[in-house]
Amino acid sequence: MARYGSLPFREQIEFFRDKLSLPTETWTDIVEGMHARAFVVAGAMREDLLSDLREAVDRAIGEERITYRQFKQEFSRIVERYGWRHKGGRSWRARTIHSTNLRTSYHAGRYKQMKEIAARRPYWRYRHNIASVEPREQHLGWDGLILRHDDPWWDTHYPPNGWGCKCYVETLSERDLARMGRDGPDSAPPLNVREERIGVRGPNPRTVRVPEGIDPGWGYNVGQAAFGRRLSDEAFARWQGQPQQWDVLEYPAGGPASWETLRLPRDLPAAATHIVPGPRLTQAGEVVEYLEREVLNAKERLYQVPGAGRVLVSAESLGLHIVPVRAEYLPFLPDLLENPQEVWQVFLRHRRTGKVALRTRIIKAYREQARELLFVADVNRGMLTSHTFVPVTAGKRKLNSGRSGQLLWPHR
Repeated sequence: MARYGSLPFREQIEFFRDKLSLPTETWTDIVEGMHARAFVVAGAMREDLLSDLREAVDRAIGEERITYRQFKQEFSRIVERYGWRHKGGRSWRARTIHSTNLRTSYHAGRYKQMKEIAARRPYWRYRHNIASVEPREQHLGWDGLILRHDDPWWDTHYPPNGWGCKCYVETLSERDLARMGRDGPDSAPPLNVREERIGVRGPNPRTVRVPEGIDPGWGYNVGQAAFGRRLSDEAFARWQGQPQQWDVLEYPAGGPASWETLRLPRDLPAAATHIVPGPRLTQAGEVVEYLEREVLNAKERLYQVPGAGRVLVSAESLGLHIVPVRAEYLPFLPDLLENPQEVWQVFLRHRRTGKVALRTRIIKAYREQARELLFVADVNRGMLTSHTFVPVTAGKRKLNSGRSGQLLWPHR
């Protein structure tokens, strides 16, 4: 018997589940394209609270597709469970979290779909949703506007364009335009950008550039930030792993924090340790086997990193990317992850694609026999991607350039 119903929106689910959970005090802690890489709920600073809120949103977006009424009930149970004192009324807060995540994830997924067929349907038409209870004048004025998919106007005006915005985009082919009696797209409206301060009553005020008709903080393209805009996924993959292709995303409030601005010591104190280095290895296969047998005691293992949540370490993935002669210091890895001195997160923007990535860096200094070593582990999308150490000489620490962004641990 045939069964009817909507199918899971694969691209939407992929976008949401690709995010990293990031504790934040206010909604201005991160802005614009940073939201495409991080799941945040303003004021949710506890990892377990944030995890439960994320799971509830995932149930609304994913295969289960719970209703808003069910989500609101779950939200109330989570608030009661943790005694969370959130800002705003409970119904308003639940509606904001639900609608914001569903709409941004939907439009990110649609962006990826529409880009994949842009060769056949190269024109995009902005549509104002008639279901809007309080229509915005500018959004109504954009209704029916037709531009090419690569017009720069979409960089700032791809929906949603504000809190509760229900606008959407349709794709059109050359034949569609011909049937409408048109021989080309419209001209993009002027941006009329202004600067505006946001979060002025909180601890992290920012100045953002806001195009006319866009709510502050919404003047970005969620699809571009999530999936990139000029390279295919295959081409993008070829550029990954090349740090010189990434720039630290410019923070609106004058740049990310750093060890200097937070008045942290230039030299991390070296921790005394009884950890014994492992054997010297020469082959990648030996490194993978050593990780499985002596370090992880499994093919892969989850570690709970203070301030950063769970991090997956795969013996095969990590072992094949470590220079074998440096593998003798892998026994330090579990302690580095479970007892770090500092954990930083920083947003990066790829120079060619415009895609935003969130990198986590875990740092600790050790005193090993007669010398000191600075250990660093990098995490991408919840998975350990690199592990290295740097000898410390003449009292100078290297890699201080990596001590920037948002300090997750120790909490300040």
